[in-house]
Amino acid sequence: MNVEFHYYAVYFLALRAGFRDEDAYVIAYSSQFVDHNVVSYRVATPAGEYAIEPTQNYGFWDDAFPREVYLPFHFFPGVVESNGERRLDARKNPLGTSADSPRVRELLIDALASRNLYRVGIALHTYADSWAHQNFSGVLEQWNRADAGNPIPPIGHAQFLGKPDNPALEWDDPRLVEPFRRVSNRDRFFRAARQIYKFLATFNRRSFDDLPFVEEDLDRIVGHPGSKPTAERISDFIINDSLTPYRRDAWLADAVVLPDFASDEELFRGYSRLLWLRDAVVYRSGLSEKRPVAPRDGFFDSHLYRWHEASKEHRRVAARIISDLTIRPT
Repeated sequence: MNVEFHYYAVYFLALRAGFRDEDAYVIAYSSQFVDHNVVSYRVATPAGEYAIEPTQNYGFWDDAFPREVYLPFHFFPGVVESNGERRLDARKNPLGTSADSPRVRELLIDALASRNLYRVGIALHTYADSWAHQNFSGVLEQWNRADAGNPIPPIGHAQFLGKPDNPALEWDDPRLVEPFRRVSNRDRFFRAARQIYKFLATFNRRSFDDLPFVEEDLDRIVGHPGSKPTAERISDFIINDSLTPYRRDAWLADAVVLPDFASDEELFRGYSRLLWLRDAVVYRSGLSEKRPVAPRDGFFDSHLYRWHEASKEHRRVAARIISDLTIRPT
């Protein structure tokens, strides 16, 4: 999923599930920021150095990357018994992602039980990605390969670039049998939205009997495939519910001084063939070492600090849930 779902749709669903605007915003921003927390920083606080660890980037050459980033946040292992049923090769994979699996539900329910809205948002990101990233794994392996001649390393859906994450796109997955080869992201979008609304309504001890009306509003905003460009759909989300527009540097800029923010952010701008190679060069040359930054006043009360603490707990809980699996080295 991309910002249209992780931020705007989640924001919309949280409001409809009874959250106050400021709390819905925290959940939605926490969800989307998983994809935009891409640079390692060293924050020199009066209490000592505080390290901010990425939750997204390419990093396929780093043995720790799948375990620390892709598996816990983006490609949570699902149901091994079923994730090969739709594949041409019929191969099952214990690390393969499957939608709404018992494991990813456990991850989300643990976050909901914590009542920590930052954790809830992060877990919703992983849960939504279980719908978008089904039939992919978060490790470097042939199971993810689109075709033999593709030069991009087969980790996650890298060889398919951004196709699985665009909510309005229909695309072909050549690894799957008919009639599953043609993928409707819109269908996955709505299936994920229904389940997320139920979870959030239950969190607020509300009935979700009004789900058909919520879906009707969501359908009107999203429109049919090809009927609206992404910018128009996002504008409709903002106007329809007076949502705070997403700004990717908001929490970072409020918490630390970022003199070279723009150049850092260039390191990850979605799935691009050229940026895979560029990012590899940056990391292998040692330029990816943690960037030293100064904290702003109130750093330890900032959204960024609270979010990052929640991301560490998310990673810990995720590791426990999949502790029975063998993570093959990349």
